[in-house]
Amino acid sequence: MEKKLTIIIKATQDYIRHYGDFEKSNFVALSIFFDSISDVYIPLLRMVDSLESSGVRCRFGLVLPPLLCNLFADPNIQEQYIRYLDNRIALGHKELARADDSRIKEIVRDTIAKYESLRRDFSERYNRELIPAFIECMKKGYVELLGTCGTDLFIPHYADLKEIISAQIESGLHAYKQFFGTVPEGFWLPAFGYMSGVEKLIKAYGYSYTVLDARSVLFSENCPPAGIFYPARTDNSLMILARDSRLPSQINGEGGYANHNAYRNENRDIGYELSPAQLEPVVEIGSARCATGFKYWNRDSSGLYNREDALAQTRADAEAFVAEKTALLDEAADCLPENDFVSYVCAFESDELFRNWSESVAWLEQVLRCAVKNGLDVVSGNQMLEKQYSVAKFTPYYSAGLGDGYGESLLSSKNCWMIRHIRKACERMTDLAERFPNDTGLRTRLLNLGAKELMLSQSLSLAKAIDSSSYPELAERRFRDSISAFTAVFDSLGSNTVSTEWLTTMEMQDAIFPWMNYRIFSKKH
Repeated sequence: MEKKLTIIIKATQDYIRHYGDFEKSNFVALSIFFDSISDVYIPLLRMVDSLESSGVRCRFGLVLPPLLCNLFADPNIQEQYIRYLDNRIALGHKELARADDSRIKEIVRDTIAKYESLRRDFSERYNRELIPAFIECMKKGYVELLGTCGTDLFIPHYADLKEIISAQIESGLHAYKQFFGTVPEGFWLPAFGYMSGVEKLIKAYGYSYTVLDARSVLFSENCPPAGIFYPARTDNSLMILARDSRLPSQINGEGGYANHNAYRNENRDIGYELSPAQLEPVVEIGSARCATGFKYWNRDSSGLYNREDALAQTRADAEAFVAEKTALLDEAADCLPENDFVSYVCAFESDELFRNWSESVAWLEQVLRCAVKNGLDVVSGNQMLEKQYSVAKFTPYYSAGLGDGYGESLLSSKNCWMIRHIRKACERMTDLAERFPNDTGLRTRLLNLGAKELMLSQSLSLAKAIDSSSYPELAERRFRDSISAFTAVFDSLGSNTVSTEWLTTMEMQDAIFPWMNYRIFSKKH
């Protein structure tokens, strides 16, 4: 019996205003985004090259949301990333002069070499364009790109507002066509937020499958006979893959793989330890501090970081991970002898896998290599669609991948005030789309801006940040900016007056979805 392993990674990224004065005011957020390019996205591209050169045939799923793609394609962001790399290279040379320990000097040299290599690849190999590079990975057969919503809204919060959900799915699909030139088969539900009926909306836009949390399958009244170890389908034949909800804790929980002492301590960065003068040009005097990438300690700060030891640990951890999943699949195969295969789905949000674990991409590559070596068939979701219309039917249970499985952290005592503003804006947006079905000129620009600002305000990561207190001030400011902009649009349309200067400024600040058509919020009759 075949044993299949499916790995799907969903990148997480909010839109960051980055023009003019916003470059300085959003300095920390931009720095985190550029860290992701350096530590996740370019390493993923390199990983595919490494697998191809070694002849390792495998395939994994990747979700690059529209907001991330907008940032990737922005020439201003591309120029700022080059400057980010140059500043860190310059800081590295200052660190070489400051360091008096030969072992630290070696770490500094390795870090400088890393940033120099990133600059060469980004400028010369990828010509500053990462999206075509991911398209090439897709053409080579190593990557399946999945679609998702325009922004990460938590769908169950809009169960009675089908036009809002449809608009989000439609805008995400249109963005995918614009950036990648094809129509995806898989759809990623933000935060695995499932509610009854959403499968009809997903299927209506041409998607063939989606991924749910295991609880949506196991808690259903008519649970599929194979549980989470075989695809199932809804009544309208949308195929369902179920991810193991224990995965995040296996990676980041107590005793999780990411917490081995050999790995680098991501919280001890010289950006938080040295004086501002010592951190120039990365950190300007008087500006907020940020991570610089120069980190010298192992996970518990008991000793200096050793890259070779860390890479050896990724191999050991990957072997342990694959051995555990292989044993699980062997047990499932024994229980399901009538099946033609059994499968195990590893679906991660990028924050769960990559944040605070600099060696995570190296670990992922070792997992893929080890899985293939151990005889597992490493496939993407669309490679299991052959029996889409014959697998068992079931009715998924309401569930999510946040909180205790119900997304309750998105409607907590800290952030519950947000939803009333969003829902009122949703009602107004659908009303505006009905009232102005054929407008042109300034009114159309206003309506398109309102649609964009509404979608930005719906991003669940803002509510997550406020609930977790990770960056609550920034998240609240970003939310209020979008709601205020939408309200200004609504008031301008009501009074039939508009400041073209304000409109042009807002269009430049939130330069996303240039193809936006507000009519996607119209009621579907």
